[in-house]
Amino acid sequence: MRFFKNKLLIITAVLSALLLAAIIFTATGRTRPTPIEGVIGGVISPVQRVFYATGDFFEKTFGNLFNIRNVMKENEQMKEELTKLQDQNRQLYQLAVENQQLRSILQFKENNAQYTYIGANITGKDPGNWFDIFTINKGTSHGLEVNDAVITGEGLIGRIIEAGASYSKVLSIIDERSSVSILVNRTRDIGIVSGTTNSDLVAIMPLEADIIKGDEIISSDFSTFPKGLFIGKVKSVTKEEYKLHKMVLIEPAVDFKRLEQVFVVKNIKTQE
Repeated sequence: MRFFKNKLLIITAVLSALLLAAIIFTATGRTRPTPIEGVIGGVISPVQRVFYATGDFFEKTFGNLFNIRNVMKENEQMKEELTKLQDQNRQLYQLAVENQQLRSILQFKENNAQYTYIGANITGKDPGNWFDIFTINKGTSHGLEVNDAVITGEGLIGRIIEAGASYSKVLSIIDERSSVSILVNRTRDIGIVSGTTNSDLVAIMPLEADIIKGDEIISSDFSTFPKGLFIGKVKSVTKEEYKLHKMVLIEPAVDFKRLEQVFVVKNIKTQE
């Protein structure tokens, strides 16, 4: 029994000496492992690779998920910014259109300072694509009367046919029930322009009238409208000799599909 105890002590002492020698030898900066270290390293290395690969996988996986979450958040922020910019662009465009309309009417007012102008907004219209008949938000309480002319900065729209205290109805010149005495601005020839069922403008002119494509047409003072209101330009002229007149198709100055704001011109004849 004592022999075995002594043997165990001897073995323990030998192993301790070997380990101490290995430590000292390692501390001296050697570059090659001992046979024992090689065996231990060969066993441990595959295990380390497994743990390293597993850790690297989870690191990349969670890192990618985190990056995807950041990208999604950035996309949402960019969408919000894009929506804001689109809304701002719409507002700026609307302001530009309104400014253009105001500049046009201002120029007209400067050229025709003898008239009084009352601004109004369109609040309703008859069914259809064209503004043949429509309602505005001004009436007799604002000084409006039947037969007052209605314009935009581009030209003549029509006249008031009904006036209430706070509203008025306007008959456009493109309506088939409308007729306007006109002048050819270049030659001062006189005619009558009327609307049609297709919302066109057609004028009847004397056969001897000097009128050609591109001529500007304005209102004359032979009707309820003030003289000189721009109506449009001649698109075509057709001679109808058996009827002793010319048929003239006119392109309206006003876009009768996109009316929003108008101005009422106080009828100068009524004021007189």
